[in-house]
Amino acid sequence: MNGKMVSRPPQPGAAGLREIAFLHIGKNAGTQIMHLAQQIRAHGLHIHQLSHATKLYEVPERLDYFFSIRNPVSRFKSGFYSRKRKGQPRIYVEWSKAEALAFAAFEHANDLAEALFQPGERGLLAAQAISAIRHTSMQQIDWFERVGFLSARPPVWIVRQENFETDFDAFLARMGLGLTCSVLQPAKDPAAAHRNDYSRTPELSDLAQDNLRRWYARDFVFYELCEQWMRSQDPRA
Repeated sequence: MNGKMVSRPPQPGAAGLREIAFLHIGKNAGTQIMHLAQQIRAHGLHIHQLSHATKLYEVPERLDYFFSIRNPVSRFKSGFYSRKRKGQPRIYVEWSKAEALAFAAFEHANDLAEALFQPGERGLLAAQAISAIRHTSMQQIDWFERVGFLSARPPVWIVRQENFETDFDAFLARMGLGLTCSVLQPAKDPAAAHRNDYSRTPELSDLAQDNLRRWYARDFVFYELCEQWMRSQDPRA
């Protein structure tokens, strides 16, 4: 696997199946969602799996869509270690030259986050590293460039990684499916769910978290806007 992500338009689903697109923002529980999508297909709904490279403006307007979001600090940590492992154990994608330099300079996510905004060479290295690592380089809002996504083209629903089962149940209800996560079989195996244990890695310090809030300021606004929209659709969200 060469790691090159190719953006392709969704292919038509099987005859008789309803269709919806899942906008796949990296490190936001997308692997678990697509695991559940295989089971949902038997109930008459085909969820198109899009590549990480596909932006909303590339999704045909005939298709409804949904997406998942995640706290930017948590997403940074997950993305850092996912790429440090080169995607293993579920997949293998070799580092780019820039990623190799990033991981040579910063062993842990906390090291990189604390170095952000430092004066001098260390701060410059940190800015280059966070911009070089695939999952940490892009902010979630980048998937919505050129589109007024919550007004001009609203989603069917949004799934928060931190509130996964409740939000996914709400998505299933909005699609008119008599299903819940308790009926389906979420992936339990960490490799299958692309979920990893970070208990042996350093916690993000207060400085690291403050720096990440500055770096990902647009994404914190994006996350808040998504939650506001969800509450406008359903006050219980």
